Amino acid sequence: MGTETTGARDLGAVVLGLEGFELVAVDEHDGELELAVQTTADLTGCLVCGAVAEAHGRRPVRVRDLPVAGRPTSLIWIKRLWRCRYEACEMGTWSETSPEIAPRASLTARAAREACRRVGQGGESVAAVAWDLGLGWGTVMRAVAEHGAPLVDDPARLEGVAALGVDETAYLAATSTHGTEFATGLVDLTRTDGPARLLDVVPGRSGTVLSSWLRGRDAGWRAGVRVAALDPFRGYATALRTHLPGAVRVLDAFHVVKLGFDAVDQVRRRVQQETLGHRGRAGDPLYGIRRVLRRGHDHHSDLSWTRLLHGLDLGDPDGEVAAAWIAAQELRLLYRHTDPTRAAAAFYRWLTFCADSEVPELQRLARTLDSWRDELLARFTAADVSNGPTEAINLLIKKVKRVGHGFRNFANYRLRLLLHCGTVWDAPATTMLRGHLHAS
Repeated sequence: MGTETTGARDLGAVVLGLEGFELVAVDEHDGELELAVQTTADLTGCLVCGAVAEAHGRRPVRVRDLPVAGRPTSLIWIKRLWRCRYEACEMGTWSETSPEIAPRASLTARAAREACRRVGQGGESVAAVAWDLGLGWGTVMRAVAEHGAPLVDDPARLEGVAALGVDETAYLAATSTHGTEFATGLVDLTRTDGPARLLDVVPGRSGTVLSSWLRGRDAGWRAGVRVAALDPFRGYATALRTHLPGAVRVLDAFHVVKLGFDAVDQVRRRVQQETLGHRGRAGDPLYGIRRVLRRGHDHHSDLSWTRLLHGLDLGDPDGEVAAAWIAAQELRLLYRHTDPTRAAAAFYRWLTFCADSEVPELQRLARTLDSWRDELLARFTAADVSNGPTEAINLLIKKVKRVGHGFRNFANYRLRLLLHCGTVWDAPATTMLRGHLHAS
């Protein structure tokens, strides 16, 4: 009998992971497991006077637990009820408690932690996890908030940031009653041995929003940021210059090149309208090469080169589209320079080419990028940093939005994003089988 009791305690403490519990019985109903457990403590003292308490019966409490062998599992905790043996004691009766099964809880603490991990690290929807556990959406979301909030609010999560990326993402799509609502994302670009981390996401897209977030950081944190990558948005630039005066602002190369190819599209549409009197249609020369025009010159095949030149010959009588295409390609090639002096000279030649081209879209682009000259050239003189990892975080943000079928509650939106993109999970890694280790 002693061996059986020890085995039951080992099963409860090791296999079930419930320290201080022992397994009493196991049953199965309609493919679901029911595990009856009780605490191993059969002696306790009064919480008021400290006298040895006497048993006062039991009360079963059912909670949802983690699945066992792929089957839904419920724990039935046969709670002991205690009573103080002294009638004069004000304590009267009480029931035993455990940190693993909170009073009036619907699931165990470890099931709540696993639900939080699945939603956070795994990126699953709350509805899917709730369905698996047989619980309501609100119950699982409360578990995610309870166990996830301490992770995202941990001040240590924001430590060690030397390179900061700033970009906006769409939070709510436009409807008949409001326009698209944006949020500003802040990303840690410091790490070189792993993915970037989402530091925070705040509602709105403006310099005021970014300034408010930066003011919330202490002076030591702000002084530690040496580089800040951003897209060409003056609001962000002003906020970074004001609150991070010691940080070098670097204009993101992706957005710069994108502006160049956007100018190609603008010129193509204007020339199309001027020459044919309508928007692009199938069979129009320029419309037929609209995608080829956005391709890098070194990515062309013989066929695409032929299509490009033929379309320009037929649809670009004054060579304006060709000039815009050349400007976009030169802007792209600018980032292949490694010497700051050569890069500055190449950028000056590009500005001169745009100014002399008499193409209004190129002249406007040249004025825009000339106003960002310091930030653009900082890419070559100060730091080789980009917002590429920030764009990767944006893809993860879109994935979480798709999985959740959109969000209306910004607090839940922020929590879900930070758990998935901004938290390092301390989950035990599964070790490989010995045979697999030898094979590798």
